[in-house]
Amino acid sequence: MKSIPLNIGCYTDSPSKSKGIYQVVLDLKTGTLSDLELAVACRNPSFVLSTNLGLYAISEVDQQSSPKLLHIPEALSSTKVNSKAISGDHPCHIAISSDRKYIITSQYSSGSFDIFSLKINGSIDKKLLTLSSSGKGPHPDRQTRSHAHQCVFLESESQFATVDLGADQICFYCFDEEQDEILNQPTQIINVPPGSGPRHLTFNDAETTCYVACELSETILVLSKEYGSWNQIQEIDSLQQAAKGEAVAAIKLSPDGKFLYVSNRHQSEISCFKICALSHKLDFIGSYSTEGEFPRDFLITQDGNWLVAANQQSNNLTSFKIDKESGALCYTQSSLTLDAPVCISG
Repeated sequence: MKSIPLNIGCYTDSPSKSKGIYQVVLDLKTGTLSDLELAVACRNPSFVLSTNLGLYAISEVDQQSSPKLLHIPEALSSTKVNSKAISGDHPCHIAISSDRKYIITSQYSSGSFDIFSLKINGSIDKKLLTLSSSGKGPHPDRQTRSHAHQCVFLESESQFATVDLGADQICFYCFDEEQDEILNQPTQIINVPPGSGPRHLTFNDAETTCYVACELSETILVLSKEYGSWNQIQEIDSLQQAAKGEAVAAIKLSPDGKFLYVSNRHQSEISCFKICALSHKLDFIGSYSTEGEFPRDFLITQDGNWLVAANQQSNNLTSFKIDKESGALCYTQSSLTLDAPVCISG
């Protein structure tokens, strides 16, 4: 394989001139980005998920503007888009179960999660349940109520985790696939340090360690699972000796599980951590400019060779070569102009 297509979600509301989901091509030999093309016209698709059954996207708008979950069977085609209404305001994330039976959207402003079932062809079947929260945190402006930011399905068991930035909580829920039954009360609630504002998390392959990016405190939490229960074992700054701006965003593991990367929007840098093979704790390696401003999301290719960053405020995508031995990033000098890119899916 010499190149791969990447799907880019953008904000489309003014002043952005973007019109929806775009597709670009990443050269896997040089890291060059090219061939920008509008794949699907839609409003504010701020999160896009690529699967073998097509693309899934959300329209990040308030309830009055009718937010939707979209299924696009094939990008760059005239195939009819399937959609279902979302309850709540400003959906910002999508998670899909590994068996492709369920999909969950996270509504930031209303602090709720909508759970949908999927048909065998990937189209959206029906809404099963809405999970809501009424928590809050100590931040006077950002935590006056719950703010749902992410949901992640586990693969080792029938569970998913939800992340609430406003309530400083991570919750684990169980579900029964055979009965289409989802427990509406969490089996475990993790209260993170007050004012942290957890945004996104990711698990190691064994799902025994969880890494949490906290937007407001600009820290990374490491959680360890022992005897079926999760506990915090480390808290580390996302950047070392840097002025904080309450704007940590995406968190991703390298495919080999040796390094962890985090985007820092306020400083326009991506930080790299080495993961200890025994303790699974983090050691800060360094940080790297994204050659743009306000990197909201980034993607690491499956071969572990390349990283592509979406710089929202400078309106560009940039690519980097990953040194697999050190974890370091090297800018390829490839930058592609696109208004308000905020999500990358491959």
